[in-house]
Amino acid sequence: MAGAAPRAEWSVSADEAVWRRAERDGGRRLRSADSCRISSGVAAASTAPARPWKLRRARECDGCHVRAAVPGVTGSREMATSLTGVGLTWAALSLLAALLSCTGFYLPFWIQGRLLGKVDAYFSSFRRCNYPRVSPQGVVEIVMECGRYSSFWDIPSPWWQASTVLVGTGSALSLLVAVTAAAACCITYVVHAGTARLAGALQLLAAVLVSGGAVAYPAGWDNREVRESCGDSSSSFQLGTCEYSWSLYLLGSAVGLLLLCFSLSFCASRVKHGSFRI
Repeated sequence: MAGAAPRAEWSVSADEAVWRRAERDGGRRLRSADSCRISSGVAAASTAPARPWKLRRARECDGCHVRAAVPGVTGSREMATSLTGVGLTWAALSLLAALLSCTGFYLPFWIQGRLLGKVDAYFSSFRRCNYPRVSPQGVVEIVMECGRYSSFWDIPSPWWQASTVLVGTGSALSLLVAVTAAAACCITYVVHAGTARLAGALQLLAAVLVSGGAVAYPAGWDNREVRESCGDSSSSFQLGTCEYSWSLYLLGSAVGLLLLCFSLSFCASRVKHGSFRI
């Protein structure tokens, strides 16, 4: 019994020294759960009467435990992502829509025709596959490769130029939102309710831009290159002997997914606007 009292006094004095040292270094509070438990345990084990500043510290530590244990409260450590289940679906569909949109924009398989009755020719708004070229000997030969036009102004129709700008901008917006949504799956508080609605609005704008570019594209079917592959009957909004190819279907699927993502964005995040993590 005689040996127990010095240990209790040493525990109290050591605890008091720790808190005084923390206050002297800048008055910082120890927020970790281990520090809170140690301080509470030492205070409870001490036989000396508890001082008011110790009781105040213990109550603050208990508050730390409560905030850390309640999910959805600011300061919680249990949330791995701020997205809801609907939000995770929104992020996955956003990534898929961006991939479809960028792939459909870049690959030159929008329409398919027959060049000189020999080989298939493919066109998009700024690229084409298989095109004629005059050799140094003056013979017309067909180059079997895909490529883009040398410059923006070499695109054979102003409607195709407008289509390139519209679809390209829409694809870039969809990719930007998809990257942000993918990051929100792994990092907490990247997307809250307000930014999710803004991302949904950008996806709606991207869908409108891609659709506008797809509508403007047929207006340029009256150019010489299309007539060489689709026949003289081809004109604006008249495809002639050509037919649609699979890249256009990718763009159509991307537009549908972007519209679906817009509707899902309203329920994507569990974090309300103005919330932050301490």
